[in-house]
Amino acid sequence: MTEPNSPPALTPTAVVRKKRSVAPLVIAVAVLAIGLGVVGSSTSGGAGMYNYTLAQLERSGDKVDGAEIKIAGKVVQGSVRGQPASETFRFDVADNLGHKLTIAYPKLLPDPFEEGRDAIVAGRLGHDADGQHLLQASSLTVKCPSRYGDAESMSDADRQKYYQTEYKKHMAAQQHK
Repeated sequence: MTEPNSPPALTPTAVVRKKRSVAPLVIAVAVLAIGLGVVGSSTSGGAGMYNYTLAQLERSGDKVDGAEIKIAGKVVQGSVRGQPASETFRFDVADNLGHKLTIAYPKLLPDPFEEGRDAIVAGRLGHDADGQHLLQASSLTVKCPSRYGDAESMSDADRQKYYQTEYKKHMAAQQHK
């Protein structure tokens, strides 16, 4: 017999376990997922933007129309037309294989912009009045030989000419202010 003041004997069915909440785990996973998403989109060079070579773009045809893309190429000699920083300004970029794309850039040009320079252009792909692909550029980055390895391969005369040209551009821009 059991004594009147002793606790009742515990049977396996009488053990009650306290349930743990899953809320902290759910919150931790959500914070981690959001953090990875932010880091991924900030380092991807533009969320939803795709990098294309000019050859890939040509092969894709109209499949990428309206898409935000980024391309790289060399500004084609003699292709600059229209008034800079206007809706009419256009230039072409090409790769070494002869693939070409027309760029519309209505903003102020970066200082090193010049025909023959390497450029990286991002924007929305569409068509011009003739039905040809046209990239409505939202950003334009131009390589400058003085800031990259090309400056070392320039002769002293070419380097002097480059800096004189840049100085003239700078002075002309100052007069228009």
